[in-house]
Amino acid sequence: MTMEQFRSSLPGRRRGVSVWRQIADTLKTEIQDRRYADTGRMPGEIELAARFGVNRHTLRQAVAALQLEGLVRIEAGRGTFVQHGVLDYHLTQRTRFNENLLQQGLLPGRQLLTARSVTAPERAAQALGLAKGSSALMVQTLNEANDEPIGLATAYYPAQRFDGLLAMLTNDRPTSDILKHFGVQDYVRKLSRIGTKMPDDETARLLGQPASRPLLWVESTDVDLENVPIKYGECYFCGDRVQLVIEPGDRP
Repeated sequence: MTMEQFRSSLPGRRRGVSVWRQIADTLKTEIQDRRYADTGRMPGEIELAARFGVNRHTLRQAVAALQLEGLVRIEAGRGTFVQHGVLDYHLTQRTRFNENLLQQGLLPGRQLLTARSVTAPERAAQALGLAKGSSALMVQTLNEANDEPIGLATAYYPAQRFDGLLAMLTNDRPTSDILKHFGVQDYVRKLSRIGTKMPDDETARLLGQPASRPLLWVESTDVDLENVPIKYGECYFCGDRVQLVIEPGDRP
């Protein structure tokens, strides 16, 4: 492609706009259209420079502009990666998914994937104070911000205390409202344990990211106002879309 062909091929091209700016605008549109969502990685400098018929200096100007807008991040020795806007997820005593997102002007969403009675896994049973072999209600949801998946959450509730909870679950009804039906007027976070884990293929598929990219992992226990455990949870967050925030004085 010649320079003139490139310039004439750009949609909505404005005369007097620098070539690097036009390239940046084109790449920005492709990022917003999730063209690079499969790998999260942008093509290399040589490939992009050849595509647009420009030298690497011009191409670097375009990529630098995208970086300034927070659309990509450049990792030395690895390449350029799409950054679809990182949200701050605050872990406090009163961590609430909907509130976290609404405070940042984002629309929270949830897809209910699984809801069934199971034998409580060992870690869940310990956190909930259940005897080995006890039943728990498992609820798995895909959590979204502005219709983009950001986390896969699995929660376990004591089956005996919350009998009937599964039938009350919907995609748009906050869990806190359902818990009030069972006498839990409020609850707080007793513990949050943070780490990283590699996703399995299904988790990577649900979150729309490569299986080779690590996830942020949060293990949590919530208790009612009598300090009785009501929920054990594990949540996997996309590390390129979420950063976990704990401020001084917070007690997650």
